[in-house]
Amino acid sequence: MSSRTKLHGQNYVLKDGKRAASVTTVINNQLGWNKNTLIAWAKRITAQGDDADEVMREAGHIGTLCHLMIQGYLDGFDVDTRDYTPNQEEQALKAFVGFRNWYDKANFKALKNEFALVNEELRVGGTVDCVGKIDDDLVLVDWKTSKGGPYPEMMVQLGAYTMMFEAAQPKAKVAYGVIMRFGKEDGKFHKHVISREKLDVGAQVFRHCCALYSLRSKL
Repeated sequence: MSSRTKLHGQNYVLKDGKRAASVTTVINNQLGWNKNTLIAWAKRITAQGDDADEVMREAGHIGTLCHLMIQGYLDGFDVDTRDYTPNQEEQALKAFVGFRNWYDKANFKALKNEFALVNEELRVGGTVDCVGKIDDDLVLVDWKTSKGGPYPEMMVQLGAYTMMFEAAQPKAKVAYGVIMRFGKEDGKFHKHVISREKLDVGAQVFRHCCALYSLRSKL
């Protein structure tokens, strides 16, 4: 399996052997809060003569490679970049520089990276980027290479992961979430702290998304 697919392209399997829907699929299918922004972006890209779908795919590959670089650094393994183009590698490296600029100064200790969670109650699965500690606080971290944000959908995703993580680890209590954005063009970093209150609201929204996702399949 290529490095492109083994990070976030895995299947999540429930105890009954059926495939669980991914957290991102459920959110993307049920929420359209950022739809107008995406439509305006796609129109602008198309007006410039570019293929919006291809631009999004390219950004996705760069983001995946940056995730791999971060995981490799934290877990101590070399990343094979042969599946990626020189441009993708160059931009992922710039974003990774942003990560290092933050990590080298932050009082952050990674405890577990890129791990899958499956929730039997909601019948969903997802991959958490990182759980770690900042000072004495347990935090869930999401790495992003997108320019904008954090958007509400990102907070819903982090809230869902927090809920699933605590369900799997009943003794764990996440203090807050962190969305770290790393610029793939300028190498800068942006830290966004997501309060526990917002994580809980995000988890509530996600539960409603799961209910709608289940009902939709019955129509």
